[in-house]
Amino acid sequence: MTTEAVLRRRAIVAIIAAVTAMSMSLSLTIPLVSLKLELRGIGSDVIGIMGALPALSFLLASPFIPALTRIFGTGKILWASLGLCCLSIVGLGIWDNLAFWFLLRLLIGLAMAVLFLVSETWLNQVAEEKKRGRTVAIYISSMTCGFAIGPVLVNLLGAEGNFPFFVSAAIISTAGFFFLYTRGNYPNLSGHSGFSIFTFMKMAPMICAAALLVAFFDGSILTLLPVYGVKNGLTPEISVLMASVLLAGNILLQFPIGWIADRTSREVMILVCGLLGLAGTLSLPFLINIPLLLWPMLIFWGGAVVGTYTLALVLMGQQFKGAELITANAAVGVLWGLGSLIGPASAGVAMKVYEPHGMPLTFAVICAIFVLVTFQQVRNKLKLAVIAENRE
Repeated sequence: MTTEAVLRRRAIVAIIAAVTAMSMSLSLTIPLVSLKLELRGIGSDVIGIMGALPALSFLLASPFIPALTRIFGTGKILWASLGLCCLSIVGLGIWDNLAFWFLLRLLIGLAMAVLFLVSETWLNQVAEEKKRGRTVAIYISSMTCGFAIGPVLVNLLGAEGNFPFFVSAAIISTAGFFFLYTRGNYPNLSGHSGFSIFTFMKMAPMICAAALLVAFFDGSILTLLPVYGVKNGLTPEISVLMASVLLAGNILLQFPIGWIADRTSREVMILVCGLLGLAGTLSLPFLINIPLLLWPMLIFWGGAVVGTYTLALVLMGQQFKGAELITANAAVGVLWGLGSLIGPASAGVAMKVYEPHGMPLTFAVICAIFVLVTFQQVRNKLKLAVIAENRE
């Protein structure tokens, strides 16, 4: 194995391990903060605003990340963000002033936005083209595992005292060991991109639509699915299990999706995932009380929807490099923040207006828009391929 191949493998292992630790820490901190505020008698409106800060952070931080990496370098940005995140989480455990908590949560979100977006760009830069689908799929599955473990740790550690915050800080600090494992071979993202964040949204509508779709899915479906189950007569335990099964689909199906995408048209594969996502959404009201069909549907539905984001990252790495790749990732970060803010609010209102099926109906509309955008992009690519073949 060549030195380049060894360094590439080290970077991939380090990125995936670091992002798993980051997602675990974030998913431990978010519900922990909410529980702490609830125990202190803080109103649900304040808790809701606090919960929206991670999405707001992505929205605010993402546009500045390309310039920061260009000015300071990727390594310095990663270490500064990691240090800021660790100190802010420790701060949550030391001080209990509400205004200070708002500031700390915002700082954690800003630091996490930098860590996630730079890591995704880095992964795409070092991934081999022929294995890009599988590499990104492992990354998404590992990150989802981290997000799934966080709430479990809340149950194990409890919400009393400062210790859970210190555990969260310790978990994310392990990302530093994984960064060291790369031996300082951080990605070179210097230079100027040929397009801006907003221009990218016009250039790559399919990638942008996938980011909005999955952010909406994470924010609305995973949040409100247990509520939807209860409103349809299921027990609270079964309703919560629905969200867990959905997450299981996210984890289990990403590698098969990435494997297929490495051997077929990635654009066609993302369209297939979108169609499966739409089918799952439309079938949910009919299958909600048919367990034999509901559980497998949830697995395929969750895996297919998140698969659109996996494939969007793959296409991004395939089409863009260097400074343009970090700009593309920053645009996706803005859209992710936007979708995460809009998703829960719109789906919640829809569920209240059209009870109980407003939530899946809202997501079906978003999914249908994604399918239409993707179909148009695939059709345009096929037309260009036919024209090129005729010229030859």
